[in-house]
Amino acid sequence: MQWKPLDIQDRDIINEFINTKEILVSDINFTNLYLWHYSRHISYCILNDCLIIKTQYPNQTPFIFYPIHKKNNKEKIKKTILELMEICHAKGFVFSIHSLSNVDKEELESILPNTFSYIFREDRSDYIYSIEELIELKGKKFHKKKTHINRFNERYNFTYEDINSSNKDEVIEVYKNWFGKISDTASDGLKNEYIGIIESLKEMEILKFTGGILRVDGEIIAFSFAEVLNKDTIVVHIEKANIDYQGAYQAINREFLVNKWSNYKFVNREEDLGIEGLRKAKQSYNPLYLQEKFDAVLKV
Repeated sequence: MQWKPLDIQDRDIINEFINTKEILVSDINFTNLYLWHYSRHISYCILNDCLIIKTQYPNQTPFIFYPIHKKNNKEKIKKTILELMEICHAKGFVFSIHSLSNVDKEELESILPNTFSYIFREDRSDYIYSIEELIELKGKKFHKKKTHINRFNERYNFTYEDINSSNKDEVIEVYKNWFGKISDTASDGLKNEYIGIIESLKEMEILKFTGGILRVDGEIIAFSFAEVLNKDTIVVHIEKANIDYQGAYQAINREFLVNKWSNYKFVNREEDLGIEGLRKAKQSYNPLYLQEKFDAVLKV
């Protein structure tokens, strides 16, 4: 078995598999994989006509995502998992499958019953919101968000535009300037995210995500990019704003949805990683539910 390190040119190969499946979690998305492969080793292989994506953080045991077969042949998925278990055992690794949706968890238990223990990962579960609610911001539960938006509209003369080949270099330079102001104190996670954002913007024509920016008096003050995750849902990969402009985050959140995604029902805004500030921010937008994720670990 030969694992190939993830590269921008692998998008079509991987998406041939991903596009045959109703993807529910943000992890199983090529742009997401590409954005984060600068901070961890991500590779893949095709075994028994199944796509297997492997991830390894520095100094940690590697894990895989649930294998994807284009026709969801459960016998081939089972065979693939058993072969991977044998390989891991031979190498002395603990075999595990991460970021399982409830659907994948139930399928895995049906094809290999009583083989795995399942660990609920609240910190890795995705926040799912109603796009209509985030656009309209109706009712008491959105009162604070609506107030931020109203103040932003009153204070600033802003315009919205798509990110494209004519302005992406400007977005990159603006973000480099923002990050430069915090780079000395930034965590490794933020530094890795920064690299991923810059490199993803450079390759946006290949990655084919959709981006939007807000300008105030001609200056970029916020940007975001996202793409379709499944038939009803988009996933927002990145959202950044200049906090000197009060309400900029709330404004880019809403304007991006209004201008590009109003025909979809749901937006997946990914996980909170167990970071308290991030959790509060995501909860403040009143999610409909958490798209739960589980890790499957071999029973002892």
